[in-house]
Amino acid sequence: MKKHSKPFRVKLWLYFALFAVFIFASLWMLQTVFLQRFYNAMVISNLKKTAEAIISRESQEELLSAVDEAAAKNALLIFLTDDHGNVLYNADEYSTLYGRREETSTNDGNSENPYFSEKETMNWQYGALRNLPNKYASFTEELLNSEDTHMGMLIGENDYIYGQKLIGSKAFSGETVILYLGTSLGAVEGTAQILRLQLVWVSLLALLLGLFFALWISRRFEKPIHMLAGQAEDIARGNEYVPFEKGFCRELDGLADSLREMADSLEQLENSRRELLANISHDLRTPLTMIKGYAEMVQEISWSDEEKRNTDLSIIQREADRLTALVNEILEYTSMQANQKEISMERVEISKTVLEVLNQFEPLCRENGYVMETDIASGLSVWGNRAALMRIIYNLIDNAVNHSGDCRKIRAALFETENRRIHFEVQDYGSGIEEKDIPYIWERYYTSRNRKNKETVSGLGLSIAKELLVSHHAEFGVKSENGCIVWFELQPAPQKDLPQPESKV
Repeated sequence: MKKHSKPFRVKLWLYFALFAVFIFASLWMLQTVFLQRFYNAMVISNLKKTAEAIISRESQEELLSAVDEAAAKNALLIFLTDDHGNVLYNADEYSTLYGRREETSTNDGNSENPYFSEKETMNWQYGALRNLPNKYASFTEELLNSEDTHMGMLIGENDYIYGQKLIGSKAFSGETVILYLGTSLGAVEGTAQILRLQLVWVSLLALLLGLFFALWISRRFEKPIHMLAGQAEDIARGNEYVPFEKGFCRELDGLADSLREMADSLEQLENSRRELLANISHDLRTPLTMIKGYAEMVQEISWSDEEKRNTDLSIIQREADRLTALVNEILEYTSMQANQKEISMERVEISKTVLEVLNQFEPLCRENGYVMETDIASGLSVWGNRAALMRIIYNLIDNAVNHSGDCRKIRAALFETENRRIHFEVQDYGSGIEEKDIPYIWERYYTSRNRKNKETVSGLGLSIAKELLVSHHAEFGVKSENGCIVWFELQPAPQKDLPQPESKV
């Protein structure tokens, strides 16, 4: 069953929508579910830092000033007492608004700890703005008996107290002093309710805006992509390429450039195909016409004349061989492009191989007046496929013969370079080749120069050589110097035959 994919615009919109929902869901959780926990943790941490800041003061005046400042700034209830619970100093967030009591009210006669009086619920002590909190005695006792110098405790659900004992305090003449700080953790509840209500409306509004924004973004992205898709379809149908309006984003501009390059390549390929058909038609039509014409001459004119008949039949045979060679080259090149068959590699005496190929051209040179200059070093070997190397050398020499011009002179050389590579080159002394045409002469049926030799089989010789050279990992190229020089270089064969990986063509 074929799976139907969603359009790009729908997918992009869904991704943006899901992202917006995730963001607002996260904010909702943070502002409602986890707000109290974060608030408690921050308040307790601030309480501990405030205590450390207070006890770091050395003089009593500085310490008491720090107590007032911390109480007013952080809305804290702060007591300084001795180890018996007698209040030495007290401050809260309103302590700066009213004065302190200067007398002590103790109705039970307990001068050591009047806080423990059960006759008065509000047992004011000297310097106290408030009475000591409930459970202060037990908290103080636990702190004094603890090995740690500080202790925190949650009272109920909304109140937190923190105590720090100052043993041998310099500010209080070496006495043991208890620093008590208390704060409420329930102040955030009202704020949380307001935030929840606001967050509902803000979330709904922002979600709607986010969805509309996602829709707008998806349409903005869809338009250039849709244009590129349309251009790709036009290229597939063979329609004329319409330039893409760049500037939306770098990635799409790069894709547009790739499409343009592909369109140019396809156009070039189409031109090559047309040129291929034209060249093949021309190359096939010429020998077929000659075969047909001489066959009719044999049938109608020279059948009774044995000498004339044999001459005509030899021409027919030559043209048939030329036609066969043309078809074989086309099939060979097509096979190399399509199959990429593996070729076996071995140690090849390249010097002997070059000489064998040169010997094949001796009859042609002798009959047609070609001059073949050779400079072949002896004893050179490479790692390769002998049949493929022979075909490469043959095609390069054949190409030089076809483009040697009126001087009919060719030079072939084989030698070892200074960097110990085996170099082979063939030079014709024809009209040369323009620099702009050099990169294209390896392409099939590319003809930058007029072929002087009408016996040329096809325009595939250098293309076949290129495929074989690539399979040998060879370096190759063309130079336009006093005609044209086509060359290639191979690594020399090792002293001993070693297993080598097979190559593909």
